[in-house]
Amino acid sequence: MEAMEIDVPKQEDLFRAAEKGDAALFSSLGEEALHRARSMRNEDGRSLLHVAASSGHPEATDPSVSGVNSKDEEGWAPLHSAASIGNVQIVEMLLDRGEFLIVLHKSWHLDLQL
Repeated sequence: MEAMEIDVPKQEDLFRAAEKGDAALFSSLGEEALHRARSMRNEDGRSLLHVAASSGHPEATDPSVSGVNSKDEEGWAPLHSAASIGNVQIVEMLLDRGEFLIVLHKSWHLDLQL
């Protein structure tokens, strides 16, 4: 018997879903697809979690998709993205799920990051 092929969303579809807050797409991913999604980065080095956080979608802000402490090309974590748009709900979610780290950004500012 042949193994069934499961449709796995393309990278651009996953980033579009993160931007639009489509949490259902992420919850439908199997373990292998979720594992691949964790390492995806867009042209700016941003993870799916960065995109969801900066787009203001708490329903799609799931650290299991990509780590709370992942950094983009500018050294920003998803926490910085959420804070930059003033979304307290996402900031609190990320703080609740994160780990404390001290990060020295390229701009030489010291931030406490979770």
